[in-house]
Formats: sequence, structure tokens, C-alpha cells
Amino acid sequence: MFDCCSKGELENSDSMKAWISSSYGEDGNPTNAIEGLELKDVPIPKPGEGEVLIKISYAAVNPIDWKLFSGGFHDIVPCTHPYSPGFDMSGTIVEFGPPLPNSATSPFAVDDVVCGDIGVVETCTDPPPKSNGCCGAFAEYCVVPTSILAKIELDDFPDGTAAAIPLAGLTALQGLFTRSARTFQGENLGQLELKSSSSSSGKKVLILGGATLVGSYAIQLAKLAGAYVATTASTNTMSDQKTTKLDFCKNKLGADEVIDYKSFSWSEVLSGKEFDLIFDIIGSQDDWKNSSNVLKESSDFISIANFGADLSCNTKNNFKNFLVKSDGTDLKELVDLVKDGKLHCPIDSIVPFSAVPSAITKSMESANAGKIIIKVA
Repeated sequence: MFDCCSKGELENSDSMKAWISSSYGEDGNPTNAIEGLELKDVPIPKPGEGEVLIKISYAAVNPIDWKLFSGGFHDIVPCTHPYSPGFDMSGTIVEFGPPLPNSATSPFAVDDVVCGDIGVVETCTDPPPKSNGCCGAFAEYCVVPTSILAKIELDDFPDGTAAAIPLAGLTALQGLFTRSARTFQGENLGQLELKSSSSSSGKKVLILGGATLVGSYAIQLAKLAGAYVATTASTNTMSDQKTTKLDFCKNKLGADEVIDYKSFSWSEVLSGKEFDLIFDIIGSQDDWKNSSNVLKESSDFISIANFGADLSCNTKNNFKNFLVKSDGTDLKELVDLVKDGKLHCPIDSIVPFSAVPSAITKSMESANAGKIIIKVA
């Protein structure tokens, strides 16, 4: 259920509840930062030009939430403390800021229900954006530019499903199809194409980490592009304590081949099979090195987790990495796929707003199988 409030209600209250991080974890330990999270009363942010204020109904946990707590990404995406963590959210527009100069009429209106990724590279900057600061989804309200939002209908997205889409879905879409994202050097990413039929494209894609949040979307999107999809997973069970992650990737997500990475080396199993693309969600240095055994010459190894690859250990292939770009047009494409039943959103659990620290810990310990949704409102 989405709750909404009127402008009058906002005028009667100038504060909200938000989870606040005050510092990076000691010695790079995210656990310290998680233990230090506090639920505080803070001012409701004010939307600036081209922005809207959203009353958040649901948020969702991503690995980047706790990875930022380590401070290890500060040189790439710095967090200015104190800040409210969280990127994925869905909720209701309650107020508009002034329009941008020479902007077209907004496609959104007050009371529209929307979802979006607040944005890692967009908000984790030094200095942070004036109106909304870093991150911000683990709060009762957030301010975001309308350019990152996609409108949803509640009947199509019950129980917070829409909050499960943005960050992980966009990362998979952009990694495989480029869309609005580029590498750190400005290069295109994957060049797959979505197909209107189930016919094969002849492409072969390997996804390292198929049971991860991004991996679960990547498998499905690659299949929608007509690719033969291989992936790695383990025999660990899902949240139902019955289905293994191997079975989940194959039977639920549609992977053609699933390799138990704990028992077998994917680079040996797939050696010489001439794959067109590897999408890496794990970040192991050995994976980039060994990819030359599997990839076609001059093909891409695209990573969202390896930011220190030794390029000299594989001169046959192209190493690329990137951070997701928050973009409403890309997000609408994903929303439409989910609405049409072509894309499934794996949900681990729905937990109350008070459980944000334990939900982040669960993600850090890789104890979830699918998105952990936070019911905020």
C-alpha cells in the first residue's frame, strides 16, 4: 500500500525520520558503520530546480549500500557525512521544485507513483548535491530530479516490487546494452539487442555471479536478446531453503548453462567455446586473467566490481568497467518489461523500516537471495 500526503500536511511538519550514517567503518570495516546507523529526525529536503519531493513507500537494499560504508570507494564516489544511505526507492510525488530554465512540461504530476535509483555517481560527489546530499532512500522523503524517475501503476507493482528494479536492473541493462551508460573512458558497453521474438541471436554471454541481484536481471535480459547464456552460481539454497542458486538460475531465470563455481572452474568448463561477452559481477582478478580462454579475440570483459585489473595479464580481450547511470528512460524500459511479464523481480523479503541495519547486514553476509525490500511508509 502506498501512502500519500497533501501539501498541507507537509506544511504542518518540517521533519522526517531517516537512517543516518555518521562515518565510514573503522579500518574499512562496514560492520562498524552499520552498527553506528541511527534513526533520527532530520529536516525534510526541499526540491530544487527540476526536482521533486517524494514520500517514500518502499526502498531496497543493494550491495553498494554497505560497500560505501568501507570508505574504499571514496576516490570514485565519495560520501559526505552525515548522510542517509540507500538508492532504490518507490513512492509518491508530493511537491515540485521550480522548473529548469527552458524545460519542457513535466511528464509527472503531484500524486504520481514513481520508482527510481537516486544515483551513486549522481549523489556521491564532493561536494554533494545541495538539495538531497548523498544517497537518501532509507528515509521517509527524498528529493530527486525528475529525469531519473519512471511512473508506475500500483496494480502492476504490488508489495514494493518496483523498488526492486532500479539500481540492479539498470546496471544489468546498461552493462549488456549500453543505453545511457559508458565506461570510465567514455566507451560503449555491451552491444546486445532486445528481440521481439524468441529466436536466437547467435550470441554467447557468460555472466559471472548469476544469483546476485544484478546477475538475476542480466540472465533474463540476455535471454530476451536471444543469447545463449552461461552463468556461475553455487549449491547454496535460496530463501525458501529448498531451491539451490544453481536451480534458480537455470529454472527460474532461464540460463542455458550453470556452473557450480565452488566445484568447477568456469574457464576450464567453457574453454575454447568462443563467447562474445563476459559480464562480471564478482570482481575476482583471476576472472579477467582467465577470460582469454573463453572469449573470442577482441571481445569485451565488462565488470561492475573490478576497479584494479592488471590489463597486461590478458592482451587478447577488452577490459571495461563502469558505474550505473541513473536514467528515467532506461528505467522505463525495465518497468515496461516487468509490467509485460517478460522480466521477473526476485524478492528475498519485505522488512519494516526499523530493520534497515539488519537488512544491510544480511546483504553484506550474502544471506539474501533476491532483493530485500524496506517498507518505509
